[in-house]
Amino acid sequence: MSYLDLDLKSTRAVTPKRRSLLSTLHLKRIIRGTTALITVVAAVYLMLYLLPESPAKIEDSNPKQQRLHYSVPIPRQENPSPSETIKPTNSLQASQTTNDHRPEWLETRIKTGDTLASIFANAGLTASTTYEVAQLNKQTKKLTRIRPGQKISILKNEKNQLVSLKYMPDLTQTLLIKRQQDGKLKSEIQHHPLEPIPVFKSGIITSSLFEAADKSNIPENIIMELAAIFGWDIDFALDIRKGDQFAVVYNELFKDGEKIRTGRILAAEFVNRGKSFKAVWYTDPKGNSDYFSPDGKSMRKAFLRSPVKFSHISSRFTRKRWHPVLSKWRSHKGVDYAAARGTPIRASGDGKVLKKIVSKSYGKVIFLQHGAKYTSVYAHMSRFARGIRPGKRVKQGQVIGYVGSTGFATGPHLHYEFRVNGVHRNPLTVKLPAAEPINKAYLQDFKKRTRTFLAMLDLMDNQKLAARSENE
Repeated sequence: MSYLDLDLKSTRAVTPKRRSLLSTLHLKRIIRGTTALITVVAAVYLMLYLLPESPAKIEDSNPKQQRLHYSVPIPRQENPSPSETIKPTNSLQASQTTNDHRPEWLETRIKTGDTLASIFANAGLTASTTYEVAQLNKQTKKLTRIRPGQKISILKNEKNQLVSLKYMPDLTQTLLIKRQQDGKLKSEIQHHPLEPIPVFKSGIITSSLFEAADKSNIPENIIMELAAIFGWDIDFALDIRKGDQFAVVYNELFKDGEKIRTGRILAAEFVNRGKSFKAVWYTDPKGNSDYFSPDGKSMRKAFLRSPVKFSHISSRFTRKRWHPVLSKWRSHKGVDYAAARGTPIRASGDGKVLKKIVSKSYGKVIFLQHGAKYTSVYAHMSRFARGIRPGKRVKQGQVIGYVGSTGFATGPHLHYEFRVNGVHRNPLTVKLPAAEPINKAYLQDFKKRTRTFLAMLDLMDNQKLAARSENE
């Protein structure tokens, strides 16, 4: 008996009529199942091959537009060939994979109170590393004088050891420290010279030198240098007059196209009371530099005209003056420069301290000997500079004491005397000896190197001629 002869729902006997009915029902079930299977297959076919965004169709029509819907693990190969090396498809993942173990520079901006030790400690470096760097050589001692606003960059390895360090003490140099293969540190200074570009500017004095400079957009430090260059020939406190003219050629220093600061004066001219003074900067083949006149004479004199910055002259050189303390007529064989108490007093020339004493009339006074011929005297000091003693040699411009009112003085000032062969001379009018001129062997080189800058000064001469012709 086949399963067709069984009626699972009834225990009644199966008649021929009932058997025929069951066969018909079974056939219908088979047809429905077959139809459902065909429908499913058709739907899958439509999804894979006929829909516009199906992966199979995209792969067949445009391989470059494949979409990765899921990741498939790929077995690792022991020694893959270059052509078989698998590259990450995600660029961010690739960069992270590459940089995970690459050391990074740690940059620190120095703040007030920071020291090399504190910066190293914050970077995770040991105290022994700090000592090793600080004591390496003279170059690394710059790190003991770090200033707020500067930057220090540190590179460490995976063992937290210093590999390299970069520090810029200024815009023109970088201190670089590197650890060598033998484990020792080595330092070097890398120089970044600024690009100098010469500029020409001029002005006419109507009220003061600094006001004229400001109108011509000339930096204050350039005007101060101008006064220092011509200070041996012109007294900028007493000799300046309305209508005086000046011109300067100086460098402006650039880095990467950005102006950093002004450089030195290359050439200058000052016309005082109709008399012209010119100066040009020159460095000889031996490296000696100074300012010289166009014919090679030194602009620097053997003596300063004024050894102190003063507000005004309270008493001049005279054979007869009423003494304010002694209340009688007597000669005044020097010049009194009124200045604030404590103003530095400088040696007017190279020489040797002859005497340093406290006198009843002069108060605290210093006598300087300049060779066999000249002597200078500085009286009424409040105190002497440290280290000044008889026999000590001093340089021109060196501070030897400070303004006061010791001795016979009614207020703070410097009493200055200048003697030639023991005879008192007027410090304001005495002809001062010049410093050594350019060596004759360098005259041709001097003229060649200074020709361009002196030619730039001629612009002011042309302006003066043009102005004169208009007035005529």
